[in-house]
Amino acid sequence: MKIANSLSLLLGLVLGMISLQWILSPQIAAETLNMIYLEGLGRNTQIRDFTAFFLGTSSMCFISLITKQYQWIFSAGIIFMIAGVFNILSSINYDADIAISSLIAEILFTVIAWTSAFFYKSNTL
Repeated sequence: MKIANSLSLLLGLVLGMISLQWILSPQIAAETLNMIYLEGLGRNTQIRDFTAFFLGTSSMCFISLITKQYQWIFSAGIIFMIAGVFNILSSINYDADIAISSLIAEILFTVIAWTSAFFYKSNTL
């Protein structure tokens, strides 16, 4: 259980810091992801969706940490797995550049989340 708790805490903190950056300094957050800081409704969507993405998954990690229920952090892993898949598919289908650093993070976050979920579910370590 210690590994599951440690991984949940680590991932929750990392994702929480990213969401705080979107809340407090969205222009820097966008630049960190090599994105153009949009204007008007695009900016609203950009800030809203990225904050929800990172704050939501961070919350799932902390809920797993508190409740010891694997489903929450497993769900966070599903979200990052889907993001990684569409990172690749957007390149294949729409001639978009693959965001390699984001893809690496998406894979890493998925692995951390699912490893934690495994240890919560198996109730070991």
